[in-house]
Amino acid sequence: MMPDEDGSDPRPTLSEAFMSSRLGLATVFDHSPDVVLVSTSDGRIVHANPEASRTLGLDGGEHGPPDEPTVDAVVVPTPPTTLTDILSAVQLHGTWLGRTELVHHLTGERLAVSTSAFAVRGHDDDSSLVVSIHRDASAQNADDHLLQKALDASTFRASEQRVVAELSRLALRGRLDDLLSAATDAVVTLYGARCAVITRAHDLPATLEIVAATGDDAPHDLCATGPSSITAFASRSATRIVWSGDAHESRFDVAALVAGGVENAVAVPIDGTGQPWGVLTVLGVDSRYLSSATGSSVPIIDITTAGPPILVPDNPMLDTGALDTVSDVVSAAVHRVGVESELRYRSLRDPLTGLPNRALAYDRIESAVERGVAKATTTAVMLIDLDDFKSINDGLGHEAGDSALVSIGNRLTRASRPGDTVARLGGDEFVAVCENLSGPEESIAVAQAYADAVRAAIVVDGNELRITASIGVALADDTVPGNELIRRADVAMYRAKDTGRGNVAVFDTDDREHRRNQLALSADLRSALDSQILTLAYQPIFDIATGRITAVEALARWQHPTLGSVSPETFVRIAERTGQINTLGLWALHTACVQAAEWQAISDVGVRVNVSALQLRQPEFVASVARILASSGLPVGRLGLEITETVWLADTAQVRDALTELHEMGVSILLDDLGSGHSSVTYLSRYPVIEAFKIDQTYIQAMPGKQPEAIVSAIVSLAHAFDVAVVGEGVESQAQFDRLRDSGCDLAQGFWLAHPASANEVTSMLLERRAG
Repeated sequence: MMPDEDGSDPRPTLSEAFMSSRLGLATVFDHSPDVVLVSTSDGRIVHANPEASRTLGLDGGEHGPPDEPTVDAVVVPTPPTTLTDILSAVQLHGTWLGRTELVHHLTGERLAVSTSAFAVRGHDDDSSLVVSIHRDASAQNADDHLLQKALDASTFRASEQRVVAELSRLALRGRLDDLLSAATDAVVTLYGARCAVITRAHDLPATLEIVAATGDDAPHDLCATGPSSITAFASRSATRIVWSGDAHESRFDVAALVAGGVENAVAVPIDGTGQPWGVLTVLGVDSRYLSSATGSSVPIIDITTAGPPILVPDNPMLDTGALDTVSDVVSAAVHRVGVESELRYRSLRDPLTGLPNRALAYDRIESAVERGVAKATTTAVMLIDLDDFKSINDGLGHEAGDSALVSIGNRLTRASRPGDTVARLGGDEFVAVCENLSGPEESIAVAQAYADAVRAAIVVDGNELRITASIGVALADDTVPGNELIRRADVAMYRAKDTGRGNVAVFDTDDREHRRNQLALSADLRSALDSQILTLAYQPIFDIATGRITAVEALARWQHPTLGSVSPETFVRIAERTGQINTLGLWALHTACVQAAEWQAISDVGVRVNVSALQLRQPEFVASVARILASSGLPVGRLGLEITETVWLADTAQVRDALTELHEMGVSILLDDLGSGHSSVTYLSRYPVIEAFKIDQTYIQAMPGKQPEAIVSAIVSLAHAFDVAVVGEGVESQAQFDRLRDSGCDLAQGFWLAHPASANEVTSMLLERRAG
């Protein structure tokens, strides 16, 4: 086709040709319910159907149509897609499908649409148009939005379940500190929070300590834990508390939160067995999670158009239920740890006294030794054994014995130095682990303090008990393990017992041999009792006024086949410790009564036999005395029983009852060693059955001298005030005898008067005196 005379192309433009070449196409566009735009490749809109003009305001209304409307002014692609991307796709592929938004050019109102675009090319392929059809997709978007929310909710719940599962695993088997840290980490991640803090309540709910924190760099500043904080309020009220950012909150102080720019906060109490353990506090929670926490409803909506409905909460993520779950998990872990701690505590504690038990004591010993070696200081292990404690259990019952053990445990604890450990090994044995000692001298002083603490009187069920403890001390070094220290202290303790009750001994290398000798001696004593090779010697007791022998004291003697003479103090102590004292005591009583009965043919002399507290506590002891008197033929009035100092160490109703029965039977009761520090004049009033007592020989042997003479005179005066006779024992000189006579003392015995003698020698002595 030739050009017109003016040079212009006589052919119609592409847009005119497009519209004219398709008869009725304009009519179709005009009646389409969709927005239809025809634009050039550079974005100018050349045609818009009526729906497009109405929807986009291209008719202009009273303002008139816009000049040269362009596609980029009214069509907004959904990111990240751009208009250039769409046009490029149309030019390259001929079509494009996707989601965009239409923008009203006057109001700016947007409409979500589904867009399809295609290219229309000219006859020379050098020019083209873009036709875009836009269909309202807002309804579909709503459905998609709900579906996305449902997917988000499912994702959230899955994350929540994973978090709970992991925390539950830690709660069952992990360390509590690890669980607390994991819990705050999970809460921050799950809720997009600014920070999460777990606080621990101490004593009172208002006293809180931060034990785990995640998120903000300064949780201690933001999460105030004072009594007016949201955390303390939640702890006191035992209720989950939600703060939505109100600066005028009156229930608790929010000044720190407001000043820190915190928009909201949630505080959930953590229960500990019957009382608040702590609080989980979350600051700056994503606002999406707060609605249901403040009480909004959660309606259900059908988001499908065909098939069975899918029911999804209108806002499925608007809750903080996971916080309650986390709180419950932590609470369960706290309970588990509490139970484990209690079990662990009980496994390392003596159930009666609450002191560390043997297992913990050994652990403390090992640790103390290591510290002592590192610091070059002395560490001592002290084995504390209560003397003759079995007699308390036998005499008063195990409940009374347990009560006494508790009292002694408390005393030892009070007597201990800071940092030292007092433990109960079992039975009547305790151990003290003492660190930072300067040397052996200080260890002895500390041990003596323990001995003094035990020695004070204890009242149990109305009975005043006087208990002593023998203490063995072993000093540690880097070559001696803990169990060996206990063995050494045990050996030293037995040496302490051998030197008398209530004493202290420090282990040395000779103690092992001494202990072996004691064990061998115990076996030999049993054999000697079985073979009846022990003998009795008799020491006369004289009437000071007349010089007459009124009685003899029976004294046990043991001539060992290899060791020679064994002192009574040694083998009587062994007999008491090994349970042989009853056999020894009844043998001595029977032998003495038989011999005294024979003497009755030549003299009315009486016999005095020492009796241990262990014997008096035997239920059959009084009956045994009665049988021996009957079988021997000795008149009951001729028998006197001397109560040794051990009676006063465990004064019991059983002992008092036994003494009363013996007195009523006619047996004389004598109190031995008055003034020795073990017995007390208070027993003169407590035991009216006592007919005589013996002044301890240490006072007699100290005479002459002003002070001992004054003491002896005072004792004699006191005894006579109670109508009790007095015996001065251990008289070794004429001067001592004279002082006793001058003080008014009634009776005397000692080497100056007469040595202990055999039965035959005493017989001769009695015959001589009768003849003279």
